[in-house]
Amino acid sequence: MATGPRRDPPSGADLACSYLYRLISPGSDLSYWRPARTLASFTGANLGQFPSTRRLEQVWLAIHRADATAPGPRLPDAAPFAVFLTLQYPGTKTAAADPELVKALIDGATAAFHAHGDRAGLPEIALRVAANVGEQPKAITQMLADDRNAVLGVPRRLLYLRGTGVQWMPGDHMCMAGQVLCEAATADTWTLSGEILALEPRPQAARSRRSTSCRSLVVILLVSAISSCLLAVGSAWQLW
Repeated sequence: MATGPRRDPPSGADLACSYLYRLISPGSDLSYWRPARTLASFTGANLGQFPSTRRLEQVWLAIHRADATAPGPRLPDAAPFAVFLTLQYPGTKTAAADPELVKALIDGATAAFHAHGDRAGLPEIALRVAANVGEQPKAITQMLADDRNAVLGVPRRLLYLRGTGVQWMPGDHMCMAGQVLCEAATADTWTLSGEILALEPRPQAARSRRSTSCRSLVVILLVSAISSCLLAVGSAWQLW
């Protein structure tokens, strides 16, 4: 964790923050935050063969089709939250713990618990998303507008038109912690389960943080290793 004075970069540039990374265990507690309550959870989101393109949309759609619960109440604006996910993949394949996969999973799960507030441009947005995921535009429109599980909020635009496609804008700037566990399974398809948690500062962290701009992120990744063992790889950072 980045503690103590800000570290000067090797380049000598005048920067406002510094990062320090270290390996952690999947069972470790978060250093600066603690869970306050469960906002939402889901199990068995079927990702099919989970091709490497359009993975954010695949995750968003799979969670909407899955058994998801969001007991509420809705998280207030600018309140911190965490995303904890378990990705099960076919045992005949491997799941590389790369940043692109983690970002798609976290962003897709975060987007699934928002709703799109602006109805004016929704038909064209739904048409483009439907083309990306192979679903009917009417069904996509209903999913985007459905706010029953939108515990992370209803922004004016969860996504917007960009070029010939769309740009997703989930409120992941307040996602202060995340965990992704990758586990080999006997099934021949990929599935995702997880939960969204509201966070509160740990008392000792609240006393030691220097400003409200502090944030921490924990990403824990389990990847396939030799002889079907799992290697835990983690990183944690604190922004001062």
